[in-house]
Amino acid sequence: MDTRPHLPEPSIVGTAEAPALRAFGIDMRVLLSSDATGGAISVLRAWHKPGEGPPDHTHASQDEMFFVVEGTYALTIGGKSAIARPGTMVFIPRNTVHRFNNVGDTTASMLDWSLPGGQDRYFRAISDLVAGGGFTSERALEISKLFDTSFPAGH
Repeated sequence: MDTRPHLPEPSIVGTAEAPALRAFGIDMRVLLSSDATGGAISVLRAWHKPGEGPPDHTHASQDEMFFVVEGTYALTIGGKSAIARPGTMVFIPRNTVHRFNNVGDTTASMLDWSLPGGQDRYFRAISDLVAGGGFTSERALEISKLFDTSFPAGH
């Protein structure tokens, strides 16, 4: 009997064939799912229209990294603010309050890693809620709580 742990299979995924999601009005593609990596990581590509981006929030059980592919984002992470343009890498340790938004006048795009994986599952749950016609702020906050994502009071 083989007692070795199940190891993930190698994966090569282009944006065009990556599964699509639409959560919070944002178009996304799952480049690496949590399932494909044995839970180690998930990687999404997201496109934000001008002015789009989440309010202050934290992830209690995941570190997060962004890599700006195109456009210009204003970021605030742990009270530090910056402008991020293509080629910028951002690391956000778990439990760090952060937000970003597209401050340009064209669609911006970023790669979003979560370590360990899980963001793909969170955004899939939100996407499914929207697709099923059951999206409400209250329901979205319940799902966020299930995935250890929280928003400070007033958001």
